[in-house]
Amino acid sequence: MARIPYLNCAPFFAGLPLKPGWEVVDVAPRRLGQMAEEGKFLAGVMSLADYLRLQDRFERIGPLGVAVRGRVGSALLFSRKPLRQLDGACVAVTDETSTTALLLRVILEQRYHLTVRLAPHAHPTQQDADAVLLIGDEALRFGSVNRLYPFEIDVAFEWWLWQHLPCVFAVWAIRADAGASTKREVSEALQRTLAVNLRRLDELVIQPAASLHVPAEDLTMYLSRFIYRLSAEEERAIQRFAQLSQSMA
Repeated sequence: MARIPYLNCAPFFAGLPLKPGWEVVDVAPRRLGQMAEEGKFLAGVMSLADYLRLQDRFERIGPLGVAVRGRVGSALLFSRKPLRQLDGACVAVTDETSTTALLLRVILEQRYHLTVRLAPHAHPTQQDADAVLLIGDEALRFGSVNRLYPFEIDVAFEWWLWQHLPCVFAVWAIRADAGASTKREVSEALQRTLAVNLRRLDELVIQPAASLHVPAEDLTMYLSRFIYRLSAEEERAIQRFAQLSQSMA
């Protein structure tokens, strides 16, 4: 199983019972998509952009996913300029992202009619770019100490303001050729683990609070904003994102 090693995925994995032969491997979202294309894992929290690209090979695992309605706090564009002044700017993008980078392009080009140059990023404090896109724990960590970029744009919130829909970052997916019993076992294990962990979010953040240098109560609030069982509203958001991103291909 492929795990995105970010705090927002912890409710699926903390205490997850592993059957004989099951193994959890930590991979960043973009690399996870590459591994999925290469057939190198059974199931994982797959970036929405990669799932849409590979859905002929993978099936969703029930309603499980990672989404938010409004601000997320971990998909952030740190900018030296206001958003509307970024036309022609150089935006450094973390090499870990699949969905958020595409979502940013959709928003900049289709909502604001801005064209930017995307470039790989190094450490955000070493950037010459006009803005830098960070996701996951890296965004949380840098956001708590940022003094370089006066403008912090929450990409999920921009999507919410524009489309009035949730932002779906990832969905749980399993290889379509997996056996029916395996699909059922994975789904049941994830559902049980999630149900337990959603009742103890304050415990899940104790260790990350120290490593991220973010107060535990702030991280508990952060996790509580996520939607892990997607509803009809999130499904509408998935379809809308698919339409908008496909038009850019």
